[in-house]
Amino acid sequence: MEADVIIVGSGAGGIVVAKELAERGRGNDVVVVEAGPYGKREAAITYYDRILSEQRIEIARALCVGGTTLVTAGNGPRSLEKELKSIGIDLEQEFSELESEIGIKSVPENCYGEGTKKLVDASAELGYKAVPMPKVIDFDTCMSCRRKPCGECVFGCPTDAKWTAASWVAELTRQGVTIQPDTKVEKVIIENGRARGVLAKGKEFRSNMVILAAGALETPKILLASDFAPDEVGKNLFIDPYITVAGVLKGIKFNEEATMQALISDPSFNKFILSPHFARRTMDLLNHKGYDVTGKDILGLMIKIKDEMSGRVRANGTVEKYMTDRDSVALLEGTIVATEILERAGVEPKSICTTSLRGGHPGGTAAIGKIVKSDLETEIEGLFIADASVLPEAPGAPPMLTIMALAKRLGRHLTIH
Repeated sequence: MEADVIIVGSGAGGIVVAKELAERGRGNDVVVVEAGPYGKREAAITYYDRILSEQRIEIARALCVGGTTLVTAGNGPRSLEKELKSIGIDLEQEFSELESEIGIKSVPENCYGEGTKKLVDASAELGYKAVPMPKVIDFDTCMSCRRKPCGECVFGCPTDAKWTAASWVAELTRQGVTIQPDTKVEKVIIENGRARGVLAKGKEFRSNMVILAAGALETPKILLASDFAPDEVGKNLFIDPYITVAGVLKGIKFNEEATMQALISDPSFNKFILSPHFARRTMDLLNHKGYDVTGKDILGLMIKIKDEMSGRVRANGTVEKYMTDRDSVALLEGTIVATEILERAGVEPKSICTTSLRGGHPGGTAAIGKIVKSDLETEIEGLFIADASVLPEAPGAPPMLTIMALAKRLGRHLTIH
């Protein structure tokens, strides 16, 4: 197969670059190569691919057309806006356009379920600011907002109320873009200092340009196999670690609400944020502690920290990620605040427990200023990166919109030059 542009990965970054090129009349020039299959939206959980770091920290992603966007909570805040602007990357135009294109709106407060209301009110009583979360959700069709039991945002939206990268695939196909599923890329073909395609499933896919958007765990692995291995490739990994702190509040039915409907922050918070969050594993933890509860009896808060870039991805795909002293302090301080809020909201104090540590947003493994220039091109001509790998530091917040904005900027750049 030959194409002018090969995009590796169909998630938030890859699909946006494809869309930008297609809208400028270049759809027939683009092939999007995806490691996973075409997925069923309502069965998104079945495409989870959980990576366990050497330190036993679980990092989740999804392998399917649309990528991890299928299993996000639908959160769409701007993240790293000021940090990127400080290094000469102003994404105001891209952010604004995307917010309109994918319908980002803050959660209407009349959509808050009883559990979220209690957590927001308790936060306010304690002096913490809680604001509605910006989401890529059509609240008119969201079941939770219509007071019908759901809470399935991260497992597969049953009503298609949540935007995902897969939402654009049909239109891109009509515009001439080729989507190639079930095709795992092994390496970039580099000839005379220029990207000339990719090797996948033992076959060569030739092109004049390659855009890696396979995610921050896979992109460095591909680079390291491609005779392109600057010292920083795969290093500087962050994961935005999080835990859920939860306890018993009988009959609250928090598990039926859309997750993470509010964002709780405060100037006193040390590199962490809080958000209402139901984690199914808390039910097992509480049952183990002797509480006879179901998911309807649990209220919880997520603590997500802005971690230091202390990890790495090796050439064989293994992941090393440890918590620094600063990370541990941030997590501890967040746990103290979350416990305080939960108790004020009416949770039985002795029941409060925490989940194990997980990573939500891996990134940084091919960062701007280290592996790519500000236009996202590597030192290899025609080889670009458009995923969370390029983020220069941990956002400590959902990065999807920022990845998309950088990809949109790249798509424009490619059509001008």
